[in-house]
Amino acid sequence: MRFAKHEWWLPKIFCLIAACALWVYVMNEQNPMVENTYTVPVEVRNLDRSLVATNVPHKVKAKIRMPRSDMVYMRSDNIKAYVDLSGLTDGDFPNTKIHISVPGDESVISVTPEYFDLNIDTYAVKTLPAVIEVFGTPDANFSVESRKATPDTITIAGSSSKIAEADRAVVSVNVSGKDKNFVEFDSVNVLDADGNTVTGLDVMPSQVRINVKMKEETRIGNLPMKAETTGEPAKGYKVGKITVDPPVATLTAPISYFEKNSVLSLDPIDVTGASDTIRKTVTIPKPAGGSITVSQTTVTIEIDKD
Repeated sequence: MRFAKHEWWLPKIFCLIAACALWVYVMNEQNPMVENTYTVPVEVRNLDRSLVATNVPHKVKAKIRMPRSDMVYMRSDNIKAYVDLSGLTDGDFPNTKIHISVPGDESVISVTPEYFDLNIDTYAVKTLPAVIEVFGTPDANFSVESRKATPDTITIAGSSSKIAEADRAVVSVNVSGKDKNFVEFDSVNVLDADGNTVTGLDVMPSQVRINVKMKEETRIGNLPMKAETTGEPAKGYKVGKITVDPPVATLTAPISYFEKNSVLSLDPIDVTGASDTIRKTVTIPKPAGGSITVSQTTVTIEIDKD
């Protein structure tokens, strides 16, 4: 039996169509299209350097459709979310669209949020002194003597309207239970006149070094003075009665000083080779961190015959 030429090609075409259909079926079964959601940071593109965009969402959620085999390699940083601000000046721009760029054959199903109300403002810079505010209760009998920030000025930058709101740059320091000097690094918080945090600004530096000096509370008290001797009198003599005039010192000192000291010891007086009474003016030692009412006292040492 003889067949016409076109009759030979007809079965081949049917086989090709069947093979393609089978390939599509197998691919859909083995590598189906799937959907996944990624959180992507939003970029601001093509904005003039003298301007700053506010109200731009930091991140969006993008639902992407792709072959299942591509999902293994897909990362959020492969997806780009951006707003194109070419040619825009300062002002309000409601319903600004956020664009999504995806690689390859992937497609974007949805973006949340997809639109937002954009505000563009002029760029400004301002310098504020670093204000240190302490909170908490120090250890008993202690208080803050001084505090210092390094650096002591803070630079803020951002939209003119936000800069205008900024009233002070505050660093909060916790002194709870403190009884010694300390150094730490703390964050800077920019506040408005009502004490509310002003957000959306670049703060430089964002942390500062804080040096806090603590001081122990003092009180006035009286302590008896004690005189001592060193060396040996002349042969046949001995140290007799020792008198201190005045016998008591009035001093202002840290509270712990009085807790640790019940008497005030004077520097020893040398009696080496003495055969007669010694009378000497002695400087009263001043307590650390305190003061003394009278700086000197008279010590009389009687030298008696042995």
